[in-house]
Amino acid sequence: MATIALIGADGSGKTTIAKMLLESPPAKMKYLYMGLNIESSNHALPTSRLIFYLKLLKYKKKNKNLKNVKLKNISLHDIEEDRTIDKRGKLGAFVRLTNRMAEAWYRQFFSWFFQFTGYVVLFDRHFLFDASTGHFGEEAKRQRLTSKIHWWLLNNMYSKPDLVFFLNAPPEILLKRKGEGNIEYLKMRSENFMKVGKELKNFIIVDTTQPIDKVFSEVYNISKEFLNGKKQLA
Repeated sequence: MATIALIGADGSGKTTIAKMLLESPPAKMKYLYMGLNIESSNHALPTSRLIFYLKLLKYKKKNKNLKNVKLKNISLHDIEEDRTIDKRGKLGAFVRLTNRMAEAWYRQFFSWFFQFTGYVVLFDRHFLFDASTGHFGEEAKRQRLTSKIHWWLLNNMYSKPDLVFFLNAPPEILLKRKGEGNIEYLKMRSENFMKVGKELKNFIIVDTTQPIDKVFSEVYNISKEFLNGKKQLA
């Protein structure tokens, strides 16, 4: 029974490496998307999917000039947002917090079920890392109260992966690959991932400027070593 997470900023190759691992797994594996994007989730609460589609309709209505609009990370890169102001109101913010934690636990139960039936669970992204944006340094002072509570719950009450691979590359390369965000944002994301990872037992940094086959080989070999010995690697 074990979980392996692939984390990293957009363009780091998480989904590509996940697909390669599923095609040539070091052990019996089940894939579980553990990111914030409901559109990409293979398991998600009905309420989360409903909220997603309502937001998508609202966004399409507001941006009628855009075609084939997808909600994927519409506001994720807006790091200048004033996080001290919550336009939803207290009730709306509480409902959102409740649904976010319910969603996290919903997927965690899938993880436990897969592990119970004899599979190693491969996480594509992880809530703990995705939610780390803005929770360090000066940015932390601007966070909404509900965001601070969400962050505390994930840190203290939520299950963490047994083995984490941080697929890392310079922000300039990530931006060139994916074209999302900006240099400052991508740098901040990587720094936050490092800060979260330092608190975990098995946090492995993988240089994704290498050829993809070498990245896969490194992730595969370390995963196999960990699963065979189930020992601390870092």
